[in-house]
Amino acid sequence: MMTDTTQQLALGGQKIVEDLRVLLKDSEEMLRLAANVPGEGVGALRDKLGTHVETLQSALGDAQQGAQRRYRVAAVSTKQYVRHNPWRAIGIAAGVGFLLGVLSAR
Repeated sequence: MMTDTTQQLALGGQKIVEDLRVLLKDSEEMLRLAANVPGEGVGALRDKLGTHVETLQSALGDAQQGAQRRYRVAAVSTKQYVRHNPWRAIGIAAGVGFLLGVLSAR
């Protein structure tokens, strides 16, 4: 079962991935807009934005791989816990189901 700390880390990782996606989207939009602007200094700006977009794409890929790796570890840990404690897992699942039923009936 995932501990509170593990869940917080997973949520933090998801937040980072979402933030990187937003930043990447904004950077790509700035790069697209800069492509239409003439001028000497704009070329350097386009190059810098292009490098920035590549860096963000790489960071987003790394963050997604890390999140997938942590998900797999959590899934394996959960599977092992259930195999070693089947009755406890059933009891926990029944308790959670009962609580959700009570909350949804309100």
